[in-house]
Amino acid sequence: MRILKILCLLLLTSQLAVATDARLAKTLEALTPQQRTVLYQYGTLRLYATAAQADSFRLRQQYLLPDLTPEDAATLATELMTNTTLVYSLQQPSRLQALRGVFTASRLLLGLAALVAAYALIHLLYSYWSRCRDWLVRYLSPLFRRLFSPRMLTWQLLLIGIAGIFLGPRIPDIVLRTLLVHAGLFLLWAQLTAITTREYNIRRYMREIKYSLRSGEDPWLAFKTVSLPAIAISAGIAWVMQHCPDPWYPYEVTVPMLAGLFTLPPLRRLEIPLSRVLLPFPHTVADEEQRTAAYVTVSLFIWVGLLFLPVIMMPSLLVLTFLLIIALLLLSIAKLTRCGMRNYSWLQAVTLVFLCSGVLAGAQLGILVLSWMALGGIVLYVLIKYWEIPALLGWSWKDRKALGLLGMAALIWAIAALFRYRPEWFVFF
Repeated sequence: MRILKILCLLLLTSQLAVATDARLAKTLEALTPQQRTVLYQYGTLRLYATAAQADSFRLRQQYLLPDLTPEDAATLATELMTNTTLVYSLQQPSRLQALRGVFTASRLLLGLAALVAAYALIHLLYSYWSRCRDWLVRYLSPLFRRLFSPRMLTWQLLLIGIAGIFLGPRIPDIVLRTLLVHAGLFLLWAQLTAITTREYNIRRYMREIKYSLRSGEDPWLAFKTVSLPAIAISAGIAWVMQHCPDPWYPYEVTVPMLAGLFTLPPLRRLEIPLSRVLLPFPHTVADEEQRTAAYVTVSLFIWVGLLFLPVIMMPSLLVLTFLLIIALLLLSIAKLTRCGMRNYSWLQAVTLVFLCSGVLAGAQLGILVLSWMALGGIVLYVLIKYWEIPALLGWSWKDRKALGLLGMAALIWAIAALFRYRPEWFVFF
């Protein structure tokens, strides 16, 4: 009986604490900027001055905080001191402030120009490279027949790409540095693929890549045409990460590493056993869906392994989480997978378990973005099933799209209201 009383007391205490936290959170959200400033000053005095001075300040400013008790004021002041970052802002316009804004806009525009230029250069190479090369071969062949032959030109561009990767990080200008590094990475991938496929036209070796991925007869073909260039690109990005301060390369390295891993011969031979993790029940499934299930299974194993590393590799974890959310949401759609009702039900369970695990893992590791991504995946899952489940039960949305959109709007509103009025249910920190 005593143990039962103690358990009841602990449960009541925890419920009171949750209710108090929710009330203080709503109070903090409703405070005006002037009230938050006063509470921040009060928290500063409590931390760096005497208790008498802090209480005297609070009493003088009590007319601004009439609804707060001393305990609530102390709690909110501590919260603001812990989670507030002071931002320097000038109250009156000045020449220095205007120049500072111009320089900030200039840096942002330079970064945007670098990304747009890199995309434009890659697009131009994709669109016009065959014509330029054919023109050079046709009209300058008497002089440069060997120098500009397709094979020699491929090796020359490969050397140019390697030079761009190694010399790019030394350039101080962010626009030229980003442009040169990404152009070098593209040339490295394109020319290595041309060498491994022995096709020197980009459209032709793209067909070779698709054929090697779809054909399961020769696992070494996919290793040669896909895995080797992907491993080389991963090594190039890893080298750039060590010598360049730009923050986006740790995020870019994840995709080529996964491409190189998926096309290794041992994994190609294990595609059917690996796909049984997501499709455990016997059913006729297309080869592409089976291969996708195997890739997602390997990615899930890698994701779990990243969580247990001594040092969390946050960029790779976030990119892999995003890719897994997209892949599992697509696999959980019955019309895309066509794997039978039992496999469909199992995929729903796996998807929900992964999304909930992402929320909990982000809370446990202190990675707020990871929790947000998983919560966003849960919301997308709910919206997808809103449209899919009635169709599976025989309901047709063909002539009821307006009604369906109205219902989806109500569902989104209900989710937003739940986030607003029960925020403690979604805070795991």
